[in-house]
Amino acid sequence: MDDRIVISYSSRHFSGEDWTERADRWTAAFYENDADRVLGTAVITRVVPGVTPNPRQAFAADPGVLDRIPRVIFTEDGELAPVVAELRPTLLLLLESVEVAAEWRGKGVGMRLAVEALRRLAVPGALAVCYPAPVHPQHGPGEVCSYESDDPEVRRPDEEAVAKLRRAWEEHGFSLLADGVYARRMGP
Repeated sequence: MDDRIVISYSSRHFSGEDWTERADRWTAAFYENDADRVLGTAVITRVVPGVTPNPRQAFAADPGVLDRIPRVIFTEDGELAPVVAELRPTLLLLLESVEVAAEWRGKGVGMRLAVEALRRLAVPGALAVCYPAPVHPQHGPGEVCSYESDDPEVRRPDEEAVAKLRRAWEEHGFSLLADGVYARRMGP
């Protein structure tokens, strides 16, 4: 990783509440040369299989921009879906979103920084999970993204972006898990 970039982590924990109420979300902020200006962020949710009470229920109450990932990796009762359970993860790191300042977009910087942020939060046996798709502020969790639109003029740019993002995540060691959700074992 380029030594010009500093990653700072923050996590919000709510007094008197447990994971059944709110998700354990971390924000990794990226700074250039330790400057005050944030050049990007990644939001990562941590789930400890078998310890975290029904994560799917927690995401229903506090979804952030995650919508597809919980449906793919957890059953309705919050257990790991069979495709994930086979991997026996000790920790799940769900990459919710990655955003970088306009001058850094399209250069792979956000993705490299997100992978580094995931690696630093990982423990042996951790599994990082992402859904490679553009994040549109106008589309919230559970809403249809434009790439699922019936209008080809609306859909085409997002289809191309999704294909490009999926290839890029594959270059970083992620592979298709199911339904467009990708995963990578994060090891020491």
